[in-house]
Amino acid sequence: MGNFSTKTDKKSKKRKKIRPGNIYDAFVKNIFGRILVFIDFMQNYADPNFVNNIEIDKIYPAPTHYIGLKGDERILDLVFCCPLKNSNTNMKAVILFEHVGSSLRTLPVRLLGFASAIWWAELKEGKKVLSAIYFIVLRTGKKPRRQRYTQLTDWLPKDKNGQPIGVVPEVKYDVIDLPGLNANKLCGGTVLRLGLGILKKMTEGMEEEFADAMLPLMEIDDEEQQIILTNELLDFASKVFAVHKKQLEPETVNEALKPIFKERTKKMIMTIFEEAEARGEAKAGQKMVLAALRKKFTKIPKRIETAIYRMSDLIALESLISDVFESRTLDEFEKALQ
Repeated sequence: MGNFSTKTDKKSKKRKKIRPGNIYDAFVKNIFGRILVFIDFMQNYADPNFVNNIEIDKIYPAPTHYIGLKGDERILDLVFCCPLKNSNTNMKAVILFEHVGSSLRTLPVRLLGFASAIWWAELKEGKKVLSAIYFIVLRTGKKPRRQRYTQLTDWLPKDKNGQPIGVVPEVKYDVIDLPGLNANKLCGGTVLRLGLGILKKMTEGMEEEFADAMLPLMEIDDEEQQIILTNELLDFASKVFAVHKKQLEPETVNEALKPIFKERTKKMIMTIFEEAEARGEAKAGQKMVLAALRKKFTKIPKRIETAIYRMSDLIALESLISDVFESRTLDEFEKALQ
């Protein structure tokens, strides 16, 4: 989890500067990458004409190769395949996240590149009918956007009458302007409202009010799910606090959780901090194993890295250190890893 203590050390001062955009991107992808949350978002905020044309219960994440076969048009945002009703093809729904200072000026050009990448990939697969594409932008910021959203024609040369010269391949997209939404009237299910609510508070510079965004947690009956979501929200909040050179203190966490967990608050805070500590120790163990492997074998296959990153048992990670030194080849180590 994030930094909840007042302690500082020399290492923390040497850390690379945190990029706020990365923190927000990771949180959005984690929340909206859940298929049910994506469906909830679409049903409440997307164009009804789009939603009415898809088989909502058959949506699935788009294969990763829909980023352009050469990797030159990489779509870093979320892409979902939405099967169309009475059709053998899909609608590709792309959620783009524009954080605070991000400019929407170049957005239409980027979207045209994304669409081309998806269509070229499908053509090379031999598809006879290409996917329809729907773009929806989730914008955050301190203030609602008042300006008109950019179109491709804004980038093209104009004739003496102000009309664009040449072909105008206009790209349509919808924008959900989060700063313009009422924080108390956010639509959708619990997880969606939690995600949108804390995004709104954090990006509008209302870090001290983040506790209000966590109130929908009271609607969750499953204690395990409550803990998971509480961890995610507090982890995100603590990282945003850190960007602004603040710290999310235990007292602040206690005040935020008190209305939600009531008599269980103390137990919940202990659970959250213990889990955060365990994750931190496991991460340190993973790094030690990988460092030892790289020192001995230089280059490590991705499959081995992935297997190690999936391990959380500290005892197993410690035993792997011995396996690194005892293994003469990577194949021998991989057998021990299995």
